[in-house]
Amino acid sequence: MQKEQTITDQTLIRKSIKITGLVQGVGFRPTVYKYATEFALTGMVNNTASGVFIEVEGENKYIDSFVTKLKKYPPKEAHIEEFTIEDIPIKNDLTFKIIESSKGKNNSNGKQGQNKTAEISPDLKVCDDCLREIFDIHNRRYLYPFTNCTNCGPRFSIIIDRPYDRELTSMSHFKMCPECLKEYNDPLDRRFHAQPNACPNCGPRLSILSTQSTQSSHPLEITIDALKKGMIVAIKSIGGFNLAVDPFNSSSVSKLRSLKKRQHRSFALMVKDLQVAQKYCHVSKAEIEQLTSSAAPIVLLKKKNPSSLSEINNELNNISPDNNYLGIMLPYTPLHHILFSLGNFESLIMTSANKYNEPIAIDDSSISLLFECGLADLALTNNREIIHRSDDSIVQISNIDDKLMTIRRSRGYVPSPFKVKSLENKCSLSLGSQLKNTFSYRSENKIYISQHIGDLEDARNLWYQQKEIEELKKLLDIDIDINCCKNNTDFHPGFSNFNEHENENHIYHHHAHLLSVIGEHNLFPPNQSQIQSVIGIIADGTGLGDDNKIWGFEFLKIKNTNTNEISLFERLAHLRYFPLIGGESAIHEIDRIAISLLTSAGIVDSSSWPKHLSLNSERIQLIKKLMLSNLNSPLTSSLGRLFDGIYALLYPLRKIEYEAQAAILLQREAELFMLDKNVNVDVDVDDVCEHHYPTKIVEVVNIDTKKYLIDFEPLMVNIINDLKGGVSTREIAYKFHLWVVNSIFDVLAIIDPENTSIKAFSGGCFQNLLLTNILQRSFEKKKIKYYRNQRVPINDAGISFGQALIL
Repeated sequence: MQKEQTITDQTLIRKSIKITGLVQGVGFRPTVYKYATEFALTGMVNNTASGVFIEVEGENKYIDSFVTKLKKYPPKEAHIEEFTIEDIPIKNDLTFKIIESSKGKNNSNGKQGQNKTAEISPDLKVCDDCLREIFDIHNRRYLYPFTNCTNCGPRFSIIIDRPYDRELTSMSHFKMCPECLKEYNDPLDRRFHAQPNACPNCGPRLSILSTQSTQSSHPLEITIDALKKGMIVAIKSIGGFNLAVDPFNSSSVSKLRSLKKRQHRSFALMVKDLQVAQKYCHVSKAEIEQLTSSAAPIVLLKKKNPSSLSEINNELNNISPDNNYLGIMLPYTPLHHILFSLGNFESLIMTSANKYNEPIAIDDSSISLLFECGLADLALTNNREIIHRSDDSIVQISNIDDKLMTIRRSRGYVPSPFKVKSLENKCSLSLGSQLKNTFSYRSENKIYISQHIGDLEDARNLWYQQKEIEELKKLLDIDIDINCCKNNTDFHPGFSNFNEHENENHIYHHHAHLLSVIGEHNLFPPNQSQIQSVIGIIADGTGLGDDNKIWGFEFLKIKNTNTNEISLFERLAHLRYFPLIGGESAIHEIDRIAISLLTSAGIVDSSSWPKHLSLNSERIQLIKKLMLSNLNSPLTSSLGRLFDGIYALLYPLRKIEYEAQAAILLQREAELFMLDKNVNVDVDVDDVCEHHYPTKIVEVVNIDTKKYLIDFEPLMVNIINDLKGGVSTREIAYKFHLWVVNSIFDVLAIIDPENTSIKAFSGGCFQNLLLTNILQRSFEKKKIKYYRNQRVPINDAGISFGQALIL
């Protein structure tokens, strides 16, 4: 209830409050207005280029109550970083007002008088209040697919500049009708200053793009009819177009696979609601929290009975054939909800609308190109421009600690920054890695990771990266000349972001992985004053090391996490090197890796090898000849390549279709063994298998250094013996995962016997949730403190964040 204002000049005080963080585009000013009037305060609130500025005047006890409530109950999507209060002279205001945003004036250098430091909200899923209106036949927004309010809707995807006002978004082209304008100007309305506010009378509209004539004039009817007929429909969402297909129409799915050049790679599913997700998959409480969060990412969920031959399992396995997981997301826009409701769909495949390895399409001209190659039969588009494209984000949850693991950080998360307390007040640009590229800007004590860019092997993704680098620099008001400053890049010649220029600061790939964990968890003194050193277990596919070999299963130590010392690391241990026969070819033709591992382990007689490897004697001899000649056969210590080789040893897959396919398949087989035997990660291997695979750690001493090697020779010998003895390949796959974890702890027992160092792990191999769960459970059993990436991607998409810690 509003307090009766009975204050006198003697009891009157006035305070100014400055709030920074994610406080714009989330309904912060209406909340301030509501609380101020509740406590009979006068004054004002406005958006500035750096955040929210408030002046409140009234009795001291009511101002204290106002401040307490605002701190305790800010808007749901707000994130307050700093909250500063100062006493100022009273002004004897009669009311509390929301005033126009302060933008600052351009100075002689063309820059605004105020630094633009206010955070930009990510795009938010549609809220429940808007959904109720959309499906209320008496509401003027009934079935309107662009309904939004201050609590939901597009943000980053439509913003041109800060502060977040309508004139600086792609909604500036739509003039609000009187009813929308009234809502927009009413401080007590849910749509007060909701910049994308619109209705059917004044807002964006749907339309159809098609190469064929349609029987209906209504875009939604046309779209639903097309989907039910098995067509591939491009649907414009918040951050770009998705290709939608009926997942239970096998011919349509096959057509999509052929056109997208992904015969076995998984597609994501959008399902109607949580009940459908729970029908298909096991869904934990932590996974529900992610599915229903404002970011609404794709969540990798474990299928129910993946080995079942039921009709629904066969269809779901056709969508995700290589693993036991489904990428599931819930509808996150009004349009999605309307389509599912009117079309009575239970689920739809929703995959990025692009040709193989290209950026996601965001406009009608890009869709026209997809029509030309047959990748879409129809498009449901609209006239609201997408300024910043963003693919759907992907996450998964470890069932050991219920904590997030980010695979792809894009829509719903970007451009929210990471605050790193130890950073110096300097700006820099870090260009990330070649695969799964992101770039990162460092500004003051914050690091901004870009949305998912893609693999830079494709020139169109490189163009996309360069374009977004310029746009984010302007949007974030980063005060650097990216052509003159020392940009951080991966220390790997041949990568698209590698330049042999003086102004390039090259950082080793696996060093950046370790730094990404240190930075995310702020493992710096005095925040973590007890930390003497950090040992990182970094496992992935490819990254150049300081000995010019290809690393990938590394134990790195940073002796002091003081920011002046994090640029220095020591390599304590790694997987024994083996040759990648044929170089890049071995990454795609993984039988080369199996032959390399067998030969390196001394198992040279091909008659003892599995038949699918030994059948082509001419190929074997050619590969062995290349290996012996050292011709184009760089040495590697990569765990990702070891996974490839082990799979090629067990199964007749010579050539993989996509990166990490063999590792994904090996995880699937190990998990199916566990399902058949009713085994979980707590069960000791000796309880379900005849024996475990022995580890062998070898000490290597040079003139001034000592390090340790994980020798894979006993592993290879035991796998061959198991195959000869008739042990199932699924059991071997399971025991291999345990061998990896046992090797890690055997190394740690040697390099840190007193357990004085913090442990951290990162790298694409740990996307394998089975491997990560076993590792985490083992850390917990041994009472070893550990950290891993959570919000920062654990794969190469997190490299740019790690690079950004180095100046």
